Amino acid sequence: MTLTASVRVEDGHAVIRIPLAEVHGLRVALAECPCRAPKSFETQGIRQRLAMALGRLQAAADGPSTHRRA
Repeated sequence: MTLTASVRVEDGHAVIRIPLAEVHGLRVALAECPCRAPKSFETQGIRQRLAMALGRLQAAADGPSTHRRA
């Protein structure tokens, strides 16, 4: 089965579905830009929250870890 990305509206939320194999690439794409051009603090927060959520999802998909949050 070929997994493809999709976007849809579900109960008033935008739902983005991507294959787990593409999660790391999306996190890299969401990383802070090294340029010093003006950025919106709001969009920066959105990128950070999405990247963190994807990291938790990826960690959960990879299985139990020896790393614990302090």
